[in-house]
Amino acid sequence: MALWQIALIAFAIAWAFQAVGVWRQTQHYHETFADLRSRWHDGEMGAGAAPARFGKGVIALIVVSPSGDIRAARAMVGRTVFAKFSELRDLEGLSLEEFGARIVSSDFDGAKRLALSKALEQIARVREERRGGKRAETVTALAKLTHDNGATMIKGEARC
Repeated sequence: MALWQIALIAFAIAWAFQAVGVWRQTQHYHETFADLRSRWHDGEMGAGAAPARFGKGVIALIVVSPSGDIRAARAMVGRTVFAKFSELRDLEGLSLEEFGARIVSSDFDGAKRLALSKALEQIARVREERRGGKRAETVTALAKLTHDNGATMIKGEARC
């Protein structure tokens, strides 16, 4: 067998392992999402992602009670298909305002901060839609995310 044929077979095997890994990670995401969704039948849930070309990508899931308290926060951080969700227990129980302030002031890296912010923005949009487009409360310390040379900065405030 020629060298190029061996290389082609090795490439096909690596590609198959990658496909299985992606499928397994997708299953893990769906299982975690379904688990969080099934625990509570009220409130909102948001998902945010901060993909990375080079470096660690982040997916965040947040569950908020109708009163605006964080019930659960999870983050999947990693470069490979072996990344799993981890609980962010220090964020659970916080109000939306405290949550926003903690995201800004904590030592979260830019990708995790961006993913958590996107999840919170999704929750804000859902709350606004449920209220008929009326913005009833303000989530402080969070807002428009701008990208300046790849760095994420948080400005102003987001309303939900």
